[in-house]
Amino acid sequence: MEDTNSSTPPKWKRPDEVMRLHMLKKRRALAARMSRSSSASELLNNSDSFNLSDGEPKPSKRRNCFQRSSTGLKRSADGTPVLHELDASNDNTLFHLLNSGSSPVSSADSTPTSFSSIFKSFSEQNAKKNTSEEPVRKRGSQVPIDWTLRNKVRFMSPKPFPFSATLRTCEEASGITGFARCLDTGQTGSSLDTSPNARLHQCCLIWQHPWLPWLELYPRQAARVSSSDANLNIASMPALRDSLQRDWAKSFQSLFQLVRARQCPYFYVCSNNFTCLFRAAGMCGISETHALVTPTTRGFRQLLKDEDVEFTMPLKKTSVKRKSLDSESGYETLDSVNSETNSQNVKKEEVNQAEDNEEEKDVEEDDVSNDKWLESMGIEAAEIRRLNTVQVQQKIDKERDIDKTPESLILVEGVEAQALSNFLLNCKSCTATTGPLAGVPPTLLAPVAFHGATLRPNKVRVSKVQVETTSYHSVELQGPVLPHAVLGLCDLLKPTCDQFSLTFANLESTKAFSEAMHAPAATGSPSDKENLQTNCTTSVPCVFGQENLSDCGLSKSSLEQFCSSDSNHVQLMESLKFSDGIYTWV
Repeated sequence: MEDTNSSTPPKWKRPDEVMRLHMLKKRRALAARMSRSSSASELLNNSDSFNLSDGEPKPSKRRNCFQRSSTGLKRSADGTPVLHELDASNDNTLFHLLNSGSSPVSSADSTPTSFSSIFKSFSEQNAKKNTSEEPVRKRGSQVPIDWTLRNKVRFMSPKPFPFSATLRTCEEASGITGFARCLDTGQTGSSLDTSPNARLHQCCLIWQHPWLPWLELYPRQAARVSSSDANLNIASMPALRDSLQRDWAKSFQSLFQLVRARQCPYFYVCSNNFTCLFRAAGMCGISETHALVTPTTRGFRQLLKDEDVEFTMPLKKTSVKRKSLDSESGYETLDSVNSETNSQNVKKEEVNQAEDNEEEKDVEEDDVSNDKWLESMGIEAAEIRRLNTVQVQQKIDKERDIDKTPESLILVEGVEAQALSNFLLNCKSCTATTGPLAGVPPTLLAPVAFHGATLRPNKVRVSKVQVETTSYHSVELQGPVLPHAVLGLCDLLKPTCDQFSLTFANLESTKAFSEAMHAPAATGSPSDKENLQTNCTTSVPCVFGQENLSDCGLSKSSLEQFCSSDSNHVQLMESLKFSDGIYTWV
């Protein structure tokens, strides 16, 4: 009989014991391999690769693959890396540019892709950009004329001004008398008070129509009118609205007749949508009565064309029709190149209106020929009309691009100025029909008296301001400030103040009046600047203009500048400074 012990199967093993034995063998094999490859001292220096407490090894730390060794970089005495060594590494160069105050190295000494060369190129570009964006300061011995309307003017001087805020009775009376009679109180031998206070008050007066105490009619912005002021709706009162319109028509006709008779140098018509400047013959060297309107829209210009009022657009960029057609087709022809070359050599006055008329004729002829060609190809008449409508719409869209911009300024001369005045008298769009200023006719501003005019003073505030550590004396004028008033105020301060500055708050929409005067000088050739100083077709010498306008109400010194045909006498100004007998403006 067999032994039962020999036939009994072996003892079963637990899985966890098997795995524990297996892991123990792997640890011992790893420890033996590590002990053979390195000494105990090296293991201790490498951050305790073995755990000495339990005798089991601990894996070493993983090396940072993004870390760059700095042992190869040369350093100066203070420990800062040397520049030419940093250029070998973009990372280190970036670190240097961010943390060091030294200037970047030149592009010749650095690699093309280093941060230092890129940094220098960007610095040079920014320097050029800042230089080009800095306003150009101009200098002169006289104050230039700026036809821009202004809301505020502030004078500042380190020394006290010769006038004060309070006026005595004789000073106020003399200022009003001198302004109403158009007297130069600084040079006349009359019995009027010639003190600085009286002359300041004379420079701060203006003739305005209409004047409604409960409405602010300059500038013509509906947003400036409060809701309480707009409770009286003039448009809803036909009798009041018609009365205001009739009174305004008489005042406007009176003022325009004064300009035609050269008894008024200029006046402004300020509506809600545009501003019109009428000037007498001889002003700016122009031999005929003329007017400027800005900004305009395509609809307004179309109304003028319907009324046969001829005008030009001096600030509109000249474009040749053939060049535009070739550019749309994607190539240039010999005709387009020749037309472009010739257009750069001709005068502005010859390209202004004549070219537009020729373009319109060419377009009409092209349209007729294109229609006939399409009919010969078998295209239906309805499809041809649809194509023509699309072309007309594209042309309208191009004209609308300049609406409400300085380029939309129009110039009217001679007998056309009379036609423009009749148009404004009968144009219903000059008076708003909705809003707080509904039913109120445009505001008329003039330096001389006219029928229905109201004598209005500007608000004057004298104060003392502190700028950093320096104290300045300040005088602020608030209200409509006309161009001749700026010249009079500067002439008043020039003999008594060695240094002063002016800051203007301009009506942005009227800047185009001054831009139109020196547009040819900026776009024409040097020979054109001598022969063509304005955008008008005819000019008159300054002497004849002064003689004809001797009774227009301006002083002799101011009249000489206003009658000059030199475009350099008309400049846009944001600020003006007087020092050492020289005016500097921006």
